[in-house]
Amino acid sequence: MFLASHKCFSLKFFKPNLSSLLLLIYMAMGSCGTIPDDQGEIIGSTHRIKSKKNAPLGMVLIPAGTFLMGGGVNQGVIGKTSITQYRTVAPFYMDETEVTVSQYYAFIAIVRADPAAYGLDEAYIDAKLMPDPTVWQRDFGFMFKDDSFGKSYCSDPGFGDRPIVGITFEAAQQFARVRTIYRNKHLEAKGQPIGPPFRLPTAAEWEYAAKGGRSSGQYPWGGPSVRDSKGKLLANFQVTKGNYAASGYTYTSPVKAFPPNDYGLYNMAGNVSEWCEDVYTSLLIYKSETISSFYKDEESLFRVIKGGSWKDYAYMLQTGVSDCEHKDMARSYIGFRCVMSAI
Repeated sequence: MFLASHKCFSLKFFKPNLSSLLLLIYMAMGSCGTIPDDQGEIIGSTHRIKSKKNAPLGMVLIPAGTFLMGGGVNQGVIGKTSITQYRTVAPFYMDETEVTVSQYYAFIAIVRADPAAYGLDEAYIDAKLMPDPTVWQRDFGFMFKDDSFGKSYCSDPGFGDRPIVGITFEAAQQFARVRTIYRNKHLEAKGQPIGPPFRLPTAAEWEYAAKGGRSSGQYPWGGPSVRDSKGKLLANFQVTKGNYAASGYTYTSPVKAFPPNDYGLYNMAGNVSEWCEDVYTSLLIYKSETISSFYKDEESLFRVIKGGSWKDYAYMLQTGVSDCEHKDMARSYIGFRCVMSAI
């Protein structure tokens, strides 16, 4: 498809500004024969993903099941997350890793090449889809004195396998929408039926997948310890106040730096928190399945995020704990991954 057939890109698609320069760098990283056949998937130059049988590229099948949603040890920290409820989810596919910097910029290159094909325009792409390099200094001014790190994070090939950050809930949704269109074009060209749409996971789907097949698991690896038998940390997070580097990384880590859970999913705890589809209030994510599979109100300002991040303590890494963020707010510690219903 696009990235496989357009080995070298034309400058005519790009404006002479910072975002254009960042795109050119990423396209150079993957240009002139180094990107494999993408099979209709949005992959970055750092990706060498093998397709699993019957699963979309880079995804794993999460079987249907019932689990105990919510809760977490030390509820006094955030009492409003104490509600628990048994939930049942249908089978779905989930990205094995968080969407990476390299992968996200491949998406930007695709929509810039032909915005109209995806119902977009250049102004919207610049305003709504480009990652915000200022989030690092804005969120953690004591660690990042200016925006130079944020610019490097977006442009240095060494960060290509780190999770994309600095993008809003809307940008994550647009990635999933464009990914659907891009893959379906590939399937149609091969005379194959189109697939279900990519989308963000519901909070229930995310938590169920994070538990790795356990009906109730404190952490993605089971718990209750955050270290393995040799004392090595199992996730990237702030171990004690100000100790961001105990895991070996001061901020984000490569998406496969830590072992996956039993479903083969990486970083379902720590590294970056992840956008979920659900509207957030203290109770709504636990509404009964008989009312709605998830509470959806497009006018609501806050969305659920799950998993905890590099800046969080271990409490937030628990599978049953949820947090929230304003849907229009980009952060240096929030990314995402996609799911697809399995039919």
